[in-house]
Amino acid sequence: MNIIIDAYNVMRSTRFSDDCVAKVLKNQREQFLTLLSAYAEKSNNRIVAVFDGGGSGEVFGNSEVYGLVEVRYSAGGETADDVIKKLAAEAQNPREVLIITSDKEISYYARNCGATVVSAVDFYSKIRRNTAHAEKEPTPGEYFEKHVKGFDEEADKKENYKKNKGKKRRKNNW
Repeated sequence: MNIIIDAYNVMRSTRFSDDCVAKVLKNQREQFLTLLSAYAEKSNNRIVAVFDGGGSGEVFGNSEVYGLVEVRYSAGGETADDVIKKLAAEAQNPREVLIITSDKEISYYARNCGATVVSAVDFYSKIRRNTAHAEKEPTPGEYFEKHVKGFDEEADKKENYKKNKGKKRRKNNW
């Protein structure tokens, strides 16, 4: 199975941002790719994570490999949505393609190409459960944020607890 992931969509529309230790986007991307690579190892699927690359202020190549994940960045003048649509349209066997996104336009397009679509929330919940026991060493960026910049995870958790005290959490019933 080829899994094509609308990466920033998953990172921003799921609990990933709550779970993520890193606060700098580059480090969040690394942490997300590490999670995807652990999932790829367990699932034996080909995973392609697509990120917006143009206009981010960072210089990217067209693609790279991070662990077991192929990473693609959109070029200037195109978006990650364009890259995902192109990959869906060019698939030799669309029934073997799984698109991960909560973007309605991409979902509609991918389904019309014959691909299967899974929401970002459902996919992240699955990979989070499947890789929950995988402990990893912090990346250099995460180490820097936590130990050099003085990021205190425990104080951050206590602050979030105080803000959310008394609020009910919505349960997933799927």
